[in-house]
Amino acid sequence: MNVYDFDKTIYKFDSSKKFYFFCLKRHKRLFWHIFISGFWGLLRICGIIDLFTFKQKFFSFVRHINDIDKDIREFWDDEIININTWYFEKRKNGDVICSASPEFLIKEIAGRINKTSIVICSLIDKKTGLFESGSKNCKGEEKVRRLMDAGYKEFEEGYGDSISDVPMISMSKKHFRVVKDGKIIEFDKKYFEKYEKNKKQSN
Repeated sequence: MNVYDFDKTIYKFDSSKKFYFFCLKRHKRLFWHIFISGFWGLLRICGIIDLFTFKQKFFSFVRHINDIDKDIREFWDDEIININTWYFEKRKNGDVICSASPEFLIKEIAGRINKTSIVICSLIDKKTGLFESGSKNCKGEEKVRRLMDAGYKEFEEGYGDSISDVPMISMSKKHFRVVKDGKIIEFDKKYFEKYEKNKKQSN
């Protein structure tokens, strides 16, 4: 089986941002929330708050949506065309999609594009926008921890779009990076060599 990041890997864009603006466009009364996310986004850029805090503030907009599941379904009705076509050729039974995006957002589309896929994503409550108690943002080393907790030790192939995916992809025999226009290239080995070196030093 293979392991995949989702945003800008399987899906061409950042699903959280796209869903956010989809909801703001659909629910006109939510337009004011763009000032909220802008304020907290500025604090994040300035390093005053961490990514974990920012994401909770960003996703707080879900509190004002009565039927979030309907919005999620209809969002993916529109956006399924932006799944990279190569994924349908490479997918296998039991593939893992591991993303920092919310599980509540990714599960719907994962079930459509591969009914046997396993979804391991950030555990954010779709009613409140808050992380579930004790959970962390599913990014970097946290992806590795979540995968290992789920019983995974090795994959055939790993796919991601950024350096932050290196820890997860290092669990695979073959390493691939998705770049502009959905093109797949071999991930530069230097990133994995550096990662393994840093791991040894920290131990």
